[in-house]
Amino acid sequence: MPNPIILPLDFYKYDYAKLSRSESNPKNRVRLLAMANIKKGMSLQAIGTVLQVHWKTIQQWLYRFRKEGISGLYVRATKSKPTKLGPKIEKWISKLMEKLYSSSVGGRITGKQLHSLVSKEFSIRCSLKTIYNILDRLKLSWISCRSKHPKSDDEVQELYKKLCMSGQIVSPRIYIS
Repeated sequence: MPNPIILPLDFYKYDYAKLSRSESNPKNRVRLLAMANIKKGMSLQAIGTVLQVHWKTIQQWLYRFRKEGISGLYVRATKSKPTKLGPKIEKWISKLMEKLYSSSVGGRITGKQLHSLVSKEFSIRCSLKTIYNILDRLKLSWISCRSKHPKSDDEVQELYKKLCMSGQIVSPRIYIS
């Protein structure tokens, strides 16, 4: 015969089934259902079979309930691992890419080259994947930057775009029949 379950003093004052119906987090819902079944008198092994969790896991939930109250049942927010390369390095990469973009000759840089630049500049060891993750986080999808033509005029380009949008100029790529 299994040992009796030691329940906290305020265990019976909650309606766990009702709480589980209003819970949006599925993990919390399972924990509340487990407590509802304990309240009905089911054994930990039977509850584990029904909810497809190990009975020792339910025992751990009860332990946290005894220790912290009902808030101990709920899933805790996990702390995300801090990025290896901080905001200072991300800002540096962003400025470097902007400088490459705005230069008249343009610039082309590969992931490996950017990786070695960051390693030399900041004396940090990281993987190439880390560099690609930073580029993705900065919304830089291309490593090679397209240069601006030295004779390009931003005002003329904007005027051309406005005239194309208004229909006064038909773009050479669009054929109207």
